[in-house]
Amino acid sequence: MADKYTSRVALVLDGSIDDVGAVVGAAKAAGDIDRGYPVRGEGEQAQEVHWGGQMDKGVVRYVHDGDDHLLRTETYLGAKGLVNGMQRQALLVQALSRQVKGRLVGVRDLSALTDRDEAWMNRLAVGMVEQDDAIVAVADGEGTWWVRTHGAARFDVPDLELYGLKKGQVDAAIAELAHVHQQLLRSGLKADFSLTDGTPVYLVPVLEAWQHVSLDWPGVGRAGQERGEGLDGPRASLSVLTRPRFGRYKKDLEGVVDRLPHA
Repeated sequence: MADKYTSRVALVLDGSIDDVGAVVGAAKAAGDIDRGYPVRGEGEQAQEVHWGGQMDKGVVRYVHDGDDHLLRTETYLGAKGLVNGMQRQALLVQALSRQVKGRLVGVRDLSALTDRDEAWMNRLAVGMVEQDDAIVAVADGEGTWWVRTHGAARFDVPDLELYGLKKGQVDAAIAELAHVHQQLLRSGLKADFSLTDGTPVYLVPVLEAWQHVSLDWPGVGRAGQERGEGLDGPRASLSVLTRPRFGRYKKDLEGVVDRLPHA
């Protein structure tokens, strides 16, 4: 059983939690959590939990992050898939929210670096999950633009990035990354990938992609450079798939960008 917690979703509270064990215990008494016990070495401020009648587990811990007070849930979703995985974690978050009524400020998907609300949590808890509930696209730039995603790594697939875009291509780039993520989520890393127009593409790790694009584009840097929050997991860009020569594929990242329509 996987013992890595790749998905993090938290309740944002109006103040600190003195005893996470008490919150988990109350959720257990309410029938929303099956078992809870302290994480070794962390006392009552971190609890390992089982919920929903399933063997796989997660962790609930209090985190003081700057000005924010977070009751954070951590679990592994890779084997569950997007809908079942996000629903399962939402059920845990929802169970905890019932025990901190009146103190809840919001909900934060730390894996996707996105603030949400109770309505989002409650919708996911009943299984109404869309892809952009879990994988969020972000665009930055001025003149030249960069689009990337956050949240995919919790499903054991890479987040994706595209560089060197014009502003009018941003929406199309977001749609293409979502299309490739559909294929990744459905068939995994060994799938044959394509753009929405049927153009075959393949994944290029970001550090390798940087060797083939302008280093002054947004999102691009030199190997080993600190990239910032949320950009340190498995990440890839896209290249057009051409016939290999001498057993090697030519990197054609700009070919992907050239196929994006302008708004």
